Amino acid sequence: MSINDAMMIWQVCIYGLAVGLVIVVMLGFPALLGERHWKKSERRSESATVIPYESGILPTGSARVRPPVQYYLVAMFFVIFDVEAAFLYAWAVAVPETGWLGFIEVTIFVVLLLAALIYLWLTGALNWNTQYQRSPVHHLRTAKIKERHDDRVA
Repeated sequence: MSINDAMMIWQVCIYGLAVGLVIVVMLGFPALLGERHWKKSERRSESATVIPYESGILPTGSARVRPPVQYYLVAMFFVIFDVEAAFLYAWAVAVPETGWLGFIEVTIFVVLLLAALIYLWLTGALNWNTQYQRSPVHHLRTAKIKERHDDRVA
């Protein structure tokens, strides 16, 4: 074993000890410094002290908040265009190796994405107003199921 190998082993050991110390400090200090409600008899009767929601304060409402549909629309666009940017970045890095064939392939890729975006725009999928959105399909489906159910009963 050379001196460099021994130094590397010691560096890894010191790093592991430092990580262990950070973990012990992060887990130990809150338990030592935090308020102990179980020791105070006047605080034990409070119902909010055992609730881990909102730092012991009584909850003001339901935690199940339904974001609007526009939130999901923006999230989908972000994912789609983020993936597109990752592909284009990988192509841009490899331009010298790909040459004209790579340029043609990336042009086809971008044209397909633009065609999909234009299709969504023309069908009204990008409009956030309710007048452009399709009517819910589940109402039609439940009506058909009820009709079938009524036919069987009669």
